[in-house]
Amino acid sequence: MTHIERDGDVIVMQLTADERPILATFAASLADMLEPSGQPVDADPLAKLVGISAGPVDRPDDPALRRLLPDAYDDAEGAAEFRRLTDADLRAEKAANLRRIIDGATAAGGVVRINPDEVDPWLSGINDIRLVIGERLAITDDGDHLDDLDDGDPRLPALAIYHWLTDMQGWILQLVDPD
Repeated sequence: MTHIERDGDVIVMQLTADERPILATFAASLADMLEPSGQPVDADPLAKLVGISAGPVDRPDDPALRRLLPDAYDDAEGAAEFRRLTDADLRAEKAANLRRIIDGATAAGGVVRINPDEVDPWLSGINDIRLVIGERLAITDDGDHLDDLDDGDPRLPALAIYHWLTDMQGWILQLVDPD
């Protein structure tokens, strides 16, 4: 079971040998999902420099990616223009957050030291993983609880990971702001 505590302003998390590959694998899978596919390659160096696409950026087909990269506007034209301006940077930021998690999960001995400037990226990355798992499992606000599932339910392992990540988020938040 994950052990987490504060050491001054640094959060120290000890992941077990079983937890490390789970966290790293989920983070790496999501980072791969965030790689743009089928989008035009920007030949315009200025557009690339400022992180915008020269042409329209399609709405993701995958519902889990749509959860992470939702439409900013109800009308398709406005949503497409917003994606053109923000999609590349948003994907890059999310992937960078996930790489921090991968680096931490694969650290020697499973000891993760989260400095104050890394807390938000960690929390965002964990939340993104949770959102994808939640979308895949069709988790609703009504709750999908481990206690409600039969032992043979194929959703049980993913739901257990979802709850573990939820707890991890809570532990980190409590250590950042104990009041």
